Amino acid sequence: MISQAISAGLIVRCLILTDSAYRLELKGIRIAGDKLVKMVQIGIPAGMQGALFSISNVLIQSSVNSFGSVAMAGNTAGSNIEGFVYTAMNAFHQAAISFCGQNYGARKYKRMGKVLLICELLVVAVGALMGNAVYFGGGTLLRLYSTDAEVIRYGILRMGYICTLYFLCGMMDVAVGVLRGMGYAIMPMLVSLTGACLLRVVWIYTVFQEYHTLECLYLSYPISWGLTFAVHMVCFAIVYRRLLKRDPGIE
Repeated sequence: MISQAISAGLIVRCLILTDSAYRLELKGIRIAGDKLVKMVQIGIPAGMQGALFSISNVLIQSSVNSFGSVAMAGNTAGSNIEGFVYTAMNAFHQAAISFCGQNYGARKYKRMGKVLLICELLVVAVGALMGNAVYFGGGTLLRLYSTDAEVIRYGILRMGYICTLYFLCGMMDVAVGVLRGMGYAIMPMLVSLTGACLLRVVWIYTVFQEYHTLECLYLSYPISWGLTFAVHMVCFAIVYRRLLKRDPGIE
């Protein structure tokens, strides 16, 4: 908390002292009602999506717990390593939001398709490279958390099903970012909650109950990512076509 407060203070200081167009003038700060409404419309659905994702992850964690403390330890260690891969992929999710938002505001709609394509290619490259690198180097990386051979085995088991296919999660997030950049927040939230949250819950209470193995549990991740990404792409195609029809002749 202290480090974040210091970081925030230093950022504000830089914004105040800069001579660039984004200079912050404290005396000029006002709340613009129309801008506030837009922020709330995009921010609240995104926040709700994150919160409900956490609920589905709690259910998955409770399922992992049924395999004992060693499996729990290996799962947690593997999850922590995955966090580094996710952070790298999430950069392209943020880039997609920014660039699509800018081009949407400038009414350069055709550029948003290029942003989607470029960000998807980059996130696949980074996700596949880093995900497979940490998987094949998992034995060494997991020893930073535990030297127990069983813990390492369980950690590598998780990484084999998740890290090697983690780029699917990145593809899903980029598609969400593009839709949010286009001003749509409710649609990607509902799709993500249905595909990546509800599907996993259903999987836990149906398929996982029939095949009670960690492999079956972990398989729910790439399946939910892939299906959710596909639906997001359908949503993008519909929204993109509507924009072009609404403003014919726009680049």
